[in-house]
Amino acid sequence: MSAIIEYLQGKGVAFTILPTPQAVTSLETVRAHGASDAELARTVVMNYRFGFALMIIPDEAELNPYLAQAALDDPDARLASQREVDGHFAGMDSRSIPPLGLYFLTPMWIDPKVAELQYVTFAAGKASLVIRMRGADLFRDDPFVVTPLTGASTPAETTISVPDVAADIA
Repeated sequence: MSAIIEYLQGKGVAFTILPTPQAVTSLETVRAHGASDAELARTVVMNYRFGFALMIIPDEAELNPYLAQAALDDPDARLASQREVDGHFAGMDSRSIPPLGLYFLTPMWIDPKVAELQYVTFAAGKASLVIRMRGADLFRDDPFVVTPLTGASTPAETTISVPDVAADIA
């Protein structure tokens, strides 16, 4: 994971490393350091027609596969298999891939709930190593698309109000 830390140092941005060797999940690591659960983002790897894509969502949310397919403009896009993730992101836990598109040379799509965060906390290759940094610094150099990827980020259905015609007549 030192390569990720070196990469971030090379970007010239400030970040905080939150290590918790005994943690099994990123959420445990965040809580052990008293950081906000709401800032924790998770990367889900998709396989689509051009290779892999990183979908960055709030940790507590579930990726909506239909929204992901729409974002990728690929109805055949699917979650990458464990074997694919292990092969492309060697040495990293599949639930701990950092949201670093340029580092992996992989395009990123970011859920609006993550894009609006002032600070983003994310696992850096393993659940027991979490990094917290300003969202603007994290995504500063990476090309990305902000689009709804979870049910919580989709706009509520619009209700059309029909005027009471009978009341207008009376």
